[in-house]
Amino acid sequence: MSRTAHNFLGVFGHVNVDYLMDVESLPEPNTSVQVSNVRRHFGGTGSNIAMMASGMGVKTALASFVGKDFPEDFRAALFKAGVDTYDLTEMEGYMTPTCRIMTDRKGDQICIMDQGPMADMAQFPVALHAIESSEIVHIGTGDPGYYREVMKAAKKLDKRIHFDPAQELRYMYTPKMFAEMLAMSDALFVNQHELEIAMKYLGLKDRARILDKIGFLVVTKGKEGSEIVTPSGTCRIPAIKPKKVIDPTGAGDAYRAGFYAGLSRGMDLEACGTLGSVAASFAIEARGPVGKLPTWDEVSERAGI
Repeated sequence: MSRTAHNFLGVFGHVNVDYLMDVESLPEPNTSVQVSNVRRHFGGTGSNIAMMASGMGVKTALASFVGKDFPEDFRAALFKAGVDTYDLTEMEGYMTPTCRIMTDRKGDQICIMDQGPMADMAQFPVALHAIESSEIVHIGTGDPGYYREVMKAAKKLDKRIHFDPAQELRYMYTPKMFAEMLAMSDALFVNQHELEIAMKYLGLKDRARILDKIGFLVVTKGKEGSEIVTPSGTCRIPAIKPKKVIDPTGAGDAYRAGFYAGLSRGMDLEACGTLGSVAASFAIEARGPVGKLPTWDEVSERAGI
């Protein structure tokens, strides 16, 4: 896609190759185990959101760093979904971020993550196309130092910034860095646990006080649905029951994609949240985070919109 293309959404976050495998029991130190049922999936928060949103008709740019070994079938899948990959940059001397997850018969897991170039992204130039070509810049997982510069560039261009640090909020951010970046943001996406961390960092006891800094807050709550907190009150969105439960991986990313599918069409926040819940239900019905890319027609029909 050309550099001058206009997008609604510019997504910054990880693009991973995920290997999921089963083991009888997790390995002890200095031992080996045999794996079975190895599955290779396209993953990463950035890729998941971008592919799902684009599949629902949201013009989306993806900004991330991968290695020169980035799989051709992964790139083809992004292209097929309609994602603008101008800022998906292959870095010399790195392998593509890879996540290997072993799950034992009790459901316990070990995850081994190779960050690849994402570990050094603070050293790289800011990806400007995903900012310049988009109305909303969605900041996901990755180095806060790099994303602070992304936010500064976006603010100069008067772009809307949605902050979504995910699980990395706990170990990648300091309270000072989080507060500084939140002050540049228009919205914050968190789950319940991440909200507790955010409030601790900010020294707040009432979550509504976060609205002193942003326009709205989205809190995902798994099976309990989600809440969207605005200055006018809190909107509670129920979870949408999937037709079958196959794999919950990527449901949170699907929620965000569905949310943007509504927002890009000018819908109110309650409708956006409902569409997010519906998109998450589709994700749960397939194996892998992007095993199913629902269309806008499928999502809107299930949502009754």
